[in-house]
Amino acid sequence: MAEGSRDFMTIGEVVERLSEQYPDLSISKIRFLEDEGLVSPERTGGGYRKFHPADVSRIELVLRLQKEHFMPLAVIREKLKEIDKGRVPPELQPVASHAEALLLPLEEAESVPVSQAPDMLGLPTSFVKELADFGLVVLIASERGDEIAGSDIAIAHACWDLRKFGIEPRHLRMYETFAEREATFFSQALMSSVRHRTPEVRQKLMDTLSELTELTGTLKQSMLHRALARVFDDVV
Repeated sequence: MAEGSRDFMTIGEVVERLSEQYPDLSISKIRFLEDEGLVSPERTGGGYRKFHPADVSRIELVLRLQKEHFMPLAVIREKLKEIDKGRVPPELQPVASHAEALLLPLEEAESVPVSQAPDMLGLPTSFVKELADFGLVVLIASERGDEIAGSDIAIAHACWDLRKFGIEPRHLRMYETFAEREATFFSQALMSSVRHRTPEVRQKLMDTLSELTELTGTLKQSMLHRALARVFDDVV
């Protein structure tokens, strides 16, 4: 079966895909990364490895951290554990700008029981419920009780980190409002061109949204910096 007609790659195809940027990459190196617990590809009934896009992105991140940042595997393993909890370490953010594509346990789970948030996410259960009360994360009712959506885990970690500046969930409601307004704006701008969701159109939409969020992110950061400069003119 051709690579383009399935949603996974074989180990040989992964090597071929990444070999231009990492000439020393080999099948044995990928197997070694798996033995070290840095990547966990799905297996077929016959034991063959199936590397999905998240697996390939994860391998590429490991190789990049080794090549460009000289990180030992032991350090990389710890960083990946943080990513697996939905949190991107600050030092990895420039490298893993699309870290949501790197998640292994949480991407498979799709959601995490709130009762397990302390163990799985390192966040107090009460804090996750407080975020839900202010509409910052969405809780899903299930047989296991309330669960936090996997897409909201990064939000929960960011809100938790903001507490060290005295910023509580009640102060952050405006960001949800901003996000909803921006999503509406994007949908109005793009909806007419994506009425027929073929795989090609869907991919183009994903690429367009990625570019839009990057450009508007730069715009917001620059405008915020300008506004702060008016207040803290001797610092910013």
